[in-house]
Amino acid sequence: MSLTREIENKIKKEDIFKIVFYGTSTTTVTYSFPNWVEIIRYVLREKLDEITGDWKSSSWFIQSFNAGLDGASSRDLLKNLERFVIAENPELVILNISKNDFYYNFKTQETKNNSKQIIDKLLENGIKIIFTTGIPSSDEKRNNNLMAFVENDRKIAFDYKDISDFLFVDFFKSINEKHFDRMYTLIQESNEKVTNSKKGDIDTIHFNKYGNAIVASIILKECFDIRFNIDKFIEDIKDNTRKNPRF
Repeated sequence: MSLTREIENKIKKEDIFKIVFYGTSTTTVTYSFPNWVEIIRYVLREKLDEITGDWKSSSWFIQSFNAGLDGASSRDLLKNLERFVIAENPELVILNISKNDFYYNFKTQETKNNSKQIIDKLLENGIKIIFTTGIPSSDEKRNNNLMAFVENDRKIAFDYKDISDFLFVDFFKSINEKHFDRMYTLIQESNEKVTNSKKGDIDTIHFNKYGNAIVASIILKECFDIRFNIDKFIEDIKDNTRKNPRF
């Protein structure tokens, strides 16, 4: 059964379908409105309204919680899993774990162990998972440094490929580098000791509104079978007369 159909069946019974987004700063995305987390919730509500013909059930019973932790390592995400995620009793977790471990000089084996413990605990609690790699940077050198952790995520995903409650999104395969110039335009406003960025530099890690729309579009297509028109959505959110952005 598709995730979209599961949501439909649940909200028709007036049961809440809750999604928790758990990861690092590219999950919180506190600097961008709307961020990809908010876009996914908006699109799911609009799409389920279209499918069911009941705006109230889709707007009431599809709920989400952004539990992203800026600067978190896989160790931090494991340590805080119970109170930030499991305690929320979600149906689905969209999960990115490994993004910061390179910057903290973690060994990939520790990242793998932490990731699998998180995944196992979620599955044990009957929670569905969308597990993702980190999102590629516009800095080729940075991407090369991160590849060991991306390959690690791919190996982890392979271990769970036969589990129906586990889906994998590989952003390093899904995001085309031709989009980088439009995704990464934000200016660094402070020095970043961990990432060696300087004030005034282009932020090559944290993407703009266009990048948020790309991330949302990939998850919506690959996991919910919902097509999302990035350019139409970006155009509409700039239009202060349009109440509901098209996608």
